Amino acid sequence: MGVMTDPGVRLAAVFDVLGPLYRRGVRAVEQEGGMPVGVRAVLDALAGRGATTVPGLARTLTLSRQFVQRSVDDAADRGWVRTRENPAHRRSVLVELTASGEQVLGEVRDGERRELAALESDLGAHLDPGDLDACLRVLRALSARLVDHPT
Repeated sequence: MGVMTDPGVRLAAVFDVLGPLYRRGVRAVEQEGGMPVGVRAVLDALAGRGATTVPGLARTLTLSRQFVQRSVDDAADRGWVRTRENPAHRRSVLVELTASGEQVLGEVRDGERRELAALESDLGAHLDPGDLDACLRVLRALSARLVDHPT
């Protein structure tokens, strides 16, 4: 591997850390709450933007329409989402959260916040107070750049 000042090396190191971290986080969410990551993504997106179509969810989540449809079907089987007629498009129904979906999402988020608060407290002994803020700024800038310019 090149010197950390070589172009692209530091950003490659960020992705080298993010990939396994993301996968561990996904496994923890699925094991802790029994909620598949695709279902969680659908519930989060619906909570953030309201009723929308499966293709709309797929675009928002940058996932395949087929994967999102399977996740919506799973969430519907659990009573967490429902579909309704879409006045703007006869064949593409709207998907929306149910009260049960809102409740279970709130419970999952509350549990995550408790676990993450404990982790953040542990990390506080090893990090400067601004480190997490700086990390967020970098990740948000990277995310925005990749959304605006995917290649």
